[in-house]
Amino acid sequence: MIKIGRVDVSLELRKLFLNGQPMRLGTRAFDILEVLIEASGQLVTKEDLFSAVWPDTIVEESNLQVHISALRKLLGPDKDLIKTIPGRGYCLIRGRQSEQATSPLWSEANPPESGLAPNPFPLCCAPLIGRQQALEDVRGAIDVSPLVTLVGTGGIGKTQLALEAARSIASRFAEVRYVDLSAIEHPDSILSTIYDGLAHPPEGGASLRARRQLVVLDNCEHVIHEAASLCERLIQSNPDIKIVATSREPLRASFERIYRVLLLEVPRQAADHEEVLRCSAVQMFISRARAREPDFLADGESLDLIGVICRRLDGLPLALELAAARVTTLGIGELVTQLDNRFFVLTGGLRTAPARQRSLKATLDWSYQLLCSRERIVLRRISVFHERFRLGEACRIAARDGLTEDDVIEAIAGLASKSLLTVGACGSAMSYALLENVRAYALQMLDEASGSDMTVNRHGPGAGAGGRSMAGAQTDTTVPDDQQMSLAIPDG
Repeated sequence: MIKIGRVDVSLELRKLFLNGQPMRLGTRAFDILEVLIEASGQLVTKEDLFSAVWPDTIVEESNLQVHISALRKLLGPDKDLIKTIPGRGYCLIRGRQSEQATSPLWSEANPPESGLAPNPFPLCCAPLIGRQQALEDVRGAIDVSPLVTLVGTGGIGKTQLALEAARSIASRFAEVRYVDLSAIEHPDSILSTIYDGLAHPPEGGASLRARRQLVVLDNCEHVIHEAASLCERLIQSNPDIKIVATSREPLRASFERIYRVLLLEVPRQAADHEEVLRCSAVQMFISRARAREPDFLADGESLDLIGVICRRLDGLPLALELAAARVTTLGIGELVTQLDNRFFVLTGGLRTAPARQRSLKATLDWSYQLLCSRERIVLRRISVFHERFRLGEACRIAARDGLTEDDVIEAIAGLASKSLLTVGACGSAMSYALLENVRAYALQMLDEASGSDMTVNRHGPGAGAGGRSMAGAQTDTTVPDDQQMSLAIPDG
């Protein structure tokens, strides 16, 4: 028996007892209680509960709240032993004496007796979906490395994953800090100020060397050199520090361990409805749509169309969230039709979000502006490849008008590092591809750079060249494989 306040719980019998008398509790509510018990007083996120209790079903957060309320009602005077961690989840305190020791959060209004600083990490406004394994991987990386950099394309969810990982281990540290670098305009002076603040606390505080610190450095890509230098200085100053950084490319700093954040899983084109519902991209889309419209239905034809949306948007969380926001006004069918015009349609992000996260185009603009001129030119030119391509094919397309093959090779490496190209093995060589969102953006940039329409025919053995007109319609013109690639490409 496990005692929770005055109530005894038998996990074997799946029953609760009060003064020896059995108490009635629904199956789902007992499943939730079992997960909370097994967590031994640690935080259980809402996503963890959804995965454990409803593994193959998408449910509203209100369902979880109903079952939590039922549990608290049964506990009666001991209902406060189930703690709500706002925006994150729940934890179960077995007994009053252990409450402070096992609570995973610090409250500014009631700090722990040890004098540890409160947790400063900003709350995430939506559950973390499809990232449980990633969360475990990041925590494992933090255990073995002083610097873990979460790398991925814009809008993939690096910040939320970093914050969830940091929150889950915050209780191990004497001090935790969150620093958002996105607003920095003069990196040299401001990063020095950040370092000074971390390394030299106010008079009377403990020194950096005497503290176990956890620091999250968010959005490092536009100050990448200074961020790398900062991390090295912090680690050299304090062997007990742990740094979690987010960036669209690796810092390439000493001590760094890179974790590449993947896109959410999208369904196969021929997937049945059960398989569609199991995909994390679909789960996220439905979750966000229901947050806007609680009566949103996902069945039958709608599921097929949701699968199309998730594939067309590459399983990119930001794009899915923006698309879900349009469902209530456009409907699923019209939304699919409008994806060829995605940069006009996928807007309307949270008003409180940074400008680069309020539309799909804005987040790609942010990445594009961070490229050097050579990388921008090559990105525009390789946008004519609809399928995977090899390095030689990229050189044949892009090495002209002052760009050498060496320039193209260097640019391809830079684009891959900055999460704008996907890289895969192709025999003994490597092949490359643009995500559909990135390719659509690069085609638009090519059109703007050229000032004229562009027509791309698919030619050549293994070239994978194809294209869309600027309106988004894919050409289907083909020629025999023994013909050479022939592309009408304007300057740019």
